[in-house]
Amino acid sequence: MSTTGSTGPAPARREPAPDRPAAPFGRSRRVDTLLLETWDRDPHHAALIDPETGAVVTAADLKQRVLWTARALREHGVRPGDLVVVHQKRSVAFVVSILGVLFAGGAQVALDVDDPPERTLETIADCAPRLVVTGPASRLSTPVPTLVVTGAEHTPDVPHGTQDAPHGTQDAAQPAVVLYTSGSTGRPKASLISHDALVSRLSALQTTHPMGAHDRIVHHTTCTFDMFLVETYWPLLAGATVVVAAHGRQRDTDYLARLIREYDVTTFYCVVSLLELFLLTRGPDERFDGLRQVLTGGEPLSPELVKRLYARSTASLTNLYGPSECTIYCTAWECPRDPDLETVLIGSAIAETSLWILDPDGKQVPDGEAGELYIGGAGLALGYLGRPELTRERFVPDHLGTPGGRLYRSGDLVRARPDGALEYLGRADRQIKVRGVRVEPGEIESAAVRCAGVRQAAVVAEGQGSAKRLVAFLVAEPDQDGTGLVETVRAHLRSALPARLVPPSIRLVARLPLTANGKLDSALLTRWAADARADTASGLDGIDTDGPLEDVVARIWRAVVGADDIDPDDDFFDIGGDSFKAVRIVEETQRLLAVATPLETLLQEPTVRSFSTALRQLIEQEQAS
Repeated sequence: MSTTGSTGPAPARREPAPDRPAAPFGRSRRVDTLLLETWDRDPHHAALIDPETGAVVTAADLKQRVLWTARALREHGVRPGDLVVVHQKRSVAFVVSILGVLFAGGAQVALDVDDPPERTLETIADCAPRLVVTGPASRLSTPVPTLVVTGAEHTPDVPHGTQDAPHGTQDAAQPAVVLYTSGSTGRPKASLISHDALVSRLSALQTTHPMGAHDRIVHHTTCTFDMFLVETYWPLLAGATVVVAAHGRQRDTDYLARLIREYDVTTFYCVVSLLELFLLTRGPDERFDGLRQVLTGGEPLSPELVKRLYARSTASLTNLYGPSECTIYCTAWECPRDPDLETVLIGSAIAETSLWILDPDGKQVPDGEAGELYIGGAGLALGYLGRPELTRERFVPDHLGTPGGRLYRSGDLVRARPDGALEYLGRADRQIKVRGVRVEPGEIESAAVRCAGVRQAAVVAEGQGSAKRLVAFLVAEPDQDGTGLVETVRAHLRSALPARLVPPSIRLVARLPLTANGKLDSALLTRWAADARADTASGLDGIDTDGPLEDVVARIWRAVVGADDIDPDDDFFDIGGDSFKAVRIVEETQRLLAVATPLETLLQEPTVRSFSTALRQLIEQEQAS
């Protein structure tokens, strides 16, 4: 079974590869060249808005700031093809920095400032950048030379229509973006995304979901998730406006709702679990008809959630699918306004994309049967940075379509409907997704066994949808009695991995279960994990409300989330929290502590420590009234 992308629905049979679609941004396949053309067409247009300061950055001003940054990068030795790490909080300065890297001829490697320092330094060592761009308040200490960019620096006024051309080659195959994702061997892998691939994907999006000068989009997605490219490069290329959300407030649904209303946002992207939380926390009469189009993806989308959005907005809702190796997305499905909708599909191939559904022998499956999805076309990454063997394993020769072309083995199981739209069925390997984040259990297991006293480790995902969580099982070395091992491993993982990869539940077992053929019995481990969740959740009725408030709050959170231990500064949503658990925590807090607790309190103060502080203030207010 194969489909080929065009600007219309994908056919159910193989057809010749389509010509390149109309170029909505211009003829070039270089992001920097296209941006200059856009900025010069309407220099007075508002390109960026900073809601925290009220600052508006026009296209002309943004151009000057980006050109200053590019010149500074070149003066610090950046040459075409070099990698440059950008380690800044989400801000106007961050946007200026990533664009400056492209204009200097480099490829931007954006890293999350909230990741543990050890993880950040390992990633910097892995990609060997020419330079690291930081902000004035950065505490990052690295042997790599750094450049501080505030985002306010700019070149002298340049007459409109004149250009400080992007430095060096105009080769569209040159890397523009490097995206790190979890790696099965314990080492994160980085996809190299070319200018051509990025332009291809954003052109496809602009063709089907056009944005213009009157459109606005919120940039709130973390920079380690490829959809942040949609929130930044797409609107800037289209001549629309980016509303830059404050750092750390990407899960504050009241804040996001306020931005949408106050800044007349017309286009909004969020992962499925955030969309669920957003709708759950809205008032019964609250509507969002100012939105014109909503994009989602990263997790399975339920028909019920589609109906809930359509009940509150006249906007269209499109489900996007695609691994980072294929640059943002490769299929799309606009959800119908159907009250009887039973299944949400991932859609058909977008422009400049070919899809093949193959069996384990690399042969096409009959129409309607399940198989692994292979993806080809202009959006494919160049490969993995410094990983030639892994690149050859995942990016294979296209033996069915374009001579000399490549296909990416997605590891995803799908089947095609008669109209060519695909239905996602799950994974063919151990990779999982938790709240939109790709997780390779092997990366967590490798980190765990590096901890002294651990002989074996296995990680599984338990639960469905937004309730899915990671659970780790440890086997101690024979000479260890296991005392304190779980706490030691948890502390080690917190220092070595992003919070989203640290399992909220870690269990010590005598041995890992094996199947009859000697392989790890993941199914049995998942059942063990479900039993452990049930045991933890049943502890709500017996929670001791005596003692310090922070301890009581921690007990409630552990019982609701199903975690063995919670650090006072762990983010609720990073330890397995979701919209339904947030409501449960509020309800149990009110029941056990007899204090009226608004849901927004938890959303704005998503750690045990900060939530306890807010609760204490609520209790004092009630006592004083």
